[in-house]
Amino acid sequence: MRCEAASCFRRGVAIMEESATKLTELQFAILNGMADDYEDVEQLYLNANREFAEEKLSSVQLPRTLVQVRFPLRDIVDETNMLREGYIEAKYSNDEELAPLRPIDFTALYHYWFGATDKGK
Repeated sequence: MRCEAASCFRRGVAIMEESATKLTELQFAILNGMADDYEDVEQLYLNANREFAEEKLSSVQLPRTLVQVRFPLRDIVDETNMLREGYIEAKYSNDEELAPLRPIDFTALYHYWFGATDKGK
């Protein structure tokens, strides 16, 4: 289930503080973006920067999402260290020749679709 990153982050603080590792707001937004399906770097960027207040004001026929850059793309890419920490994994590659799933080619991150591991859920 997805929710607004800021409010989920506030509600999830107690749970995160109980774990051995504390997640940043950006890490939580990234994991939250993967809650229901796999995402590529572009979708993770858009989800982390989505302004839900504007989305509620739009109509069902013409949905609109305002993107305000709170987290630069470079920060989203930097958080791929969550792969090494076991929170996320590459689930799919657009081009297995250029970007094989094993081992991950960190220079070709834009080819991968990521999902949360059991640890990241």
